[in-house]
Amino acid sequence: MNPPVSGTRDAWRTFADAAAPTLAAWQRVLDDPAATQRQRLAQILDTNRDTAFGRAHGFAQIADAAQYRERVSVHSYAELEPWIERAQRDTQPVLTAQPPLFFERTSGNSAQQKRIPYTAAFLGELQHALTIWLADLYRRVPEIGEGRAYWSISPPLQAPGRAPNGIPIGSESDFAYLDGSIVAGLAATLIVPRLASDASDDTSAWRRQTLLALIEAADLAFISVWSPTFLTSLLRPLFDADDPTHRDTLAWLEAALPAPRRAALRHALEAGSCDALWPRLAAVSCWMDGPSRDYAATLQARFPQARWLPKSLFATEAIVSVPFGDDEGCPLAVAGHYFECIFDDGTVRETHELAPGDIVQIVVTTGGGLYRYALGDRVRVVCMTDRTPRIEFVGRVGAHSDLVGEKLDEAGVASVLAACIAAGDSACLVPCAAADPPHYVLLVASEVPCDRDALSVAVESGLARSFHYAHARRFAQLGPVRVRHLAGSPARLADLLQQAAEQTGVRAGDVKPRALVNRLVTADALLALTQR
Repeated sequence: MNPPVSGTRDAWRTFADAAAPTLAAWQRVLDDPAATQRQRLAQILDTNRDTAFGRAHGFAQIADAAQYRERVSVHSYAELEPWIERAQRDTQPVLTAQPPLFFERTSGNSAQQKRIPYTAAFLGELQHALTIWLADLYRRVPEIGEGRAYWSISPPLQAPGRAPNGIPIGSESDFAYLDGSIVAGLAATLIVPRLASDASDDTSAWRRQTLLALIEAADLAFISVWSPTFLTSLLRPLFDADDPTHRDTLAWLEAALPAPRRAALRHALEAGSCDALWPRLAAVSCWMDGPSRDYAATLQARFPQARWLPKSLFATEAIVSVPFGDDEGCPLAVAGHYFECIFDDGTVRETHELAPGDIVQIVVTTGGGLYRYALGDRVRVVCMTDRTPRIEFVGRVGAHSDLVGEKLDEAGVASVLAACIAAGDSACLVPCAAADPPHYVLLVASEVPCDRDALSVAVESGLARSFHYAHARRFAQLGPVRVRHLAGSPARLADLLQQAAEQTGVRAGDVKPRALVNRLVTADALLALTQR
């Protein structure tokens, strides 16, 4: 039985009333990001001046952003890691005056698993952004309050552990992020799959139970996921007759669903869309820029009844932007962290100094103890809300592959593929490090066969514009690009990348579309999946 609509409606109204002051304050902030950012930096430095990191870098003597840049260098995770490791051993304040509540593990596409300190202050910054997003979403699309919601909560890849000083490593659930916030009141409106205690160890069981819970929910009104490829892969066993689990999944669902939902499922399968399954679905939120753009556009055809809304740039380490308003992109989260923006020539600017068209790397300082931390994300300023830049994700900085010194980066590869691949098709370049000589495999998913030889030549020519790749080919350190055609929907490539990433330790909801797969264990898994 679905809960009464009045319950979800009341929960959303209660939340919206509680969030109204936060939303009003946020709208004032947008008109003066410079003052807000000065206050955020001063507050973070003053709060943490007596920590080990604060004393080592003279926080007490820093008067402004210029002095902050002089005393504290930009950090990668590897450069900050000794301090984070110390914060897992010591009982005295190392990075922050507040002790971390837990160290969250990252599980993205990078080969290195990071441990990010989550303090009460950092959770407050995160919850502030969630409050603004959801309150503005409800204001713009109140129909989401007419039914339940599904938020992508991936099962943890590892059981929580303990640091030497007793602080937990890993959260029990993503719901831990909501503790103590007004957003937590919406938890009762969420669709939560019925999972056995050990279901997180069985990805196929977790997916099947998630799909069942969604199809059972005739009142589904809102879907929030990160990558559109996650939702595509979840629905693939329903709509793709070539999927090896298609028949078994449908038979299992037929046996598990009540008669009205079985009928709705049959109607959806006949139509090839989900409006018969979820007639109340008002909105879907996911990444819709950068490498996710084409995948989101393809997926929208499955949900003609819903409004599609872009997700912000949100990493384990920081919240960079907040979905707000109807304009393109999302405003920088200037009321949360302190941001600096680095141009390709090394020039550093603050947020209020940006203009539409600027492309920059993001550096953050957070209440969790990340100081001048280089996120590795490149963003483009698309327009402004009052005086605050609205941004869209462009790609990762340093997402590169370097088997023998060829130094391929994702942005360059994406540019080559865009020039060589037919519109509507999807492709990614995958290193084959185990071959002799090593080489790259171009995976192309399309409805019609491609001329593999011609495509190999075209991609080789594009990659060879890079001196290092041309040098490696000239001296036979690398073999030529080989092409594998994946027949069927262009979305098939995203599904296979999703499978390969999950098989190699990336959480289901964190998998991102890629033009270049640079994580070798994921590359090997993807090549194995496409071998035949």
